[in-house]
Amino acid sequence: MESGTYENLIKSMQQHAEKENPKECCGIITTDFSYVPYDNLSSDPENFFALDPMAFVDHPDDCWGIFHSHPGQANPLPSENDIASTSFEQYRFVVGWKEKFYLYWYDRSIDSLRFKKFTEKHLCP
Repeated sequence: MESGTYENLIKSMQQHAEKENPKECCGIITTDFSYVPYDNLSSDPENFFALDPMAFVDHPDDCWGIFHSHPGQANPLPSENDIASTSFEQYRFVVGWKEKFYLYWYDRSIDSLRFKKFTEKHLCP
């Protein structure tokens, strides 16, 4: 697995998403911006994701963010169901499919899920 660049990160997430299609895939983005795939433990993996908690055991101090896919969506925006994942405020959240990836978060000031296009600039400290 290559690390360190935006292009390698996107490529790794795309490959995992394609492999797991039609299920949502999920994994973590490490602090050196490598993608580490993990199992989706959801009882309904075609519509929801539940990241294997071993991700946090395996990478206790090395998790920058969490990725999951929305397979088959032309515009894979975060869903209302994705609000629950944002309760872990120490991580960033990315959702995507094919060529489109979005960074998302819960904005408490407006009580709503927000998102913006995920770009290379988000990998800067």
